[in-house]
Formats: sequence, C-alpha cells, structure tokens
Amino acid sequence: MSYMNKFEEQIIICKECLKGISQKINNNGVPSNNINYQNLYNELYKLSELLPTHLTIYQKRLRDFILPNLKMRDIVSYNQWGQQIIFPCTGINPYTLGEVIATLIYIDENKHEYDNIWVNIHPCIIQSSQKLFNDAHYAESVEAAFLEINVRIKEIIKLKTGEDIDGVPAMQKAFSVNSPILKLHTDIISKTGKDIQQGYMELFVGAFRCIRNPKAHEKISITKIEAIQKLHFASLLMYEIDKAKINTL
Repeated sequence: MSYMNKFEEQIIICKECLKGISQKINNNGVPSNNINYQNLYNELYKLSELLPTHLTIYQKRLRDFILPNLKMRDIVSYNQWGQQIIFPCTGINPYTLGEVIATLIYIDENKHEYDNIWVNIHPCIIQSSQKLFNDAHYAESVEAAFLEINVRIKEIIKLKTGEDIDGVPAMQKAFSVNSPILKLHTDIISKTGKDIQQGYMELFVGAFRCIRNPKAHEKISITKIEAIQKLHFASLLMYEIDKAKINTL
C-alpha cells in the first residue's frame, strides 16, 4: 500500500472511531469523560505520523495540543493527614474532543492538496521520482531525480563527442566556461554570459558532489521536506537543460 493510501485509510479509521464515540454519547447518553480515550489516542497518533507536508501545522497541533489533552486529568485529592491521593481518569476530555472533530474535518477536506508539490516539477523528475516520494522513499526519490539528470547529460555528451562519462566530470564538461557542450547564454564570450555559464556549471557540479554522489554510495535518510526541496532543485536543473543550446563550434 502506498504512503498516501495509508494516510487516507487512517483518516477513515479515525472517522469511524469518532463515529463510535458519538453514538455512545448521542444514542446511549454516555458522557465523553466516561469513554476510554486510549483507542482514539492511538489512531490519532498514527494519523499524525502520516500527515503530508502541506498539513504539517496540523501534525504539530495534534502532537502538541490535542493528544496531550485528550485524556481527562487525573483527580488529585488529599486525605485528612495531608497525603495526596490520585484517582486515575481514562475518559475523553469533552473540550479536546471538539478540537479533534474540527481538525479531522479540515484534514479530510484538504487531504488531496499534496499533489500541488508536483505542479511546477519537471515532467522527467515526476516520472522518475513521484512514486518513490509518495511511497515515503524520500532519499531514493531524490537519487532517482539526479540520476535522470545524469543520464540526460551523459547522452548529450556521448552524442556530441563520443565520450562515455558521467557524474561530476560530465557536468564540468557539459557546462565548461571555455568550451561548453551546452550553452546557457546566447553570448558566452561576454562577462555576463561567462558568469551565467560558470554559475550553472557550479550548481550542476555541486549538486552531484553534495546530493547525488553521497546518496548513491551510502544509505542516507532525509525528511519529506528535505526531499521536496531537493526535488525542486533537480527540477530547476532539468529545466535549464531544456533551455540550453548545443554548442555548434
């Protein structure tokens, strides 16, 4: 099951859990503070683990406010000798229950907005990385994106020169300031043209030194937000390749 399917299934489980609680309150007259909180707590915690990036604020709300206050506070009393007596409570706090209902409604109504992160991503990056990302394989999705860039540059160099190189050497050769295979400015003789060519060469080389190569050679774990940032960077580089002109000299 994909990451997003798990997320949507967990929303359904939480809604069913709330439905059962509502039936006890409305049909059977059982107050929420007499309904055990543990099952609802467990399912909401699972949901908080699955919330996509655009709902991060609700992940924080669930973890910092709703879950810590879902259970009624234990009753503290003192006997005639001043000794503290604690009466444990396992019921649901009615005020927090209202927050749960409102939060779950919002999450359910906005669950599909996660697709928006792909709106401006290059189609080649979507094809290589979207499924991996949606299945929560964040590092692998980034590696696949930069592999796609590597393959594309490698093919261009091979067609132009017959050389079979990739990675950092390929980026240096493709975007060389003095004898580029791919020109990123119409006039690479001018200072502006040279600066742009040099700048993008350094971006491509830096991407492969800092992002692609480490992920290709060792197991690295990254967060969802880090993956989104790096996928947008890969997309930027891929769009620059689209705009570049083959140097005919």
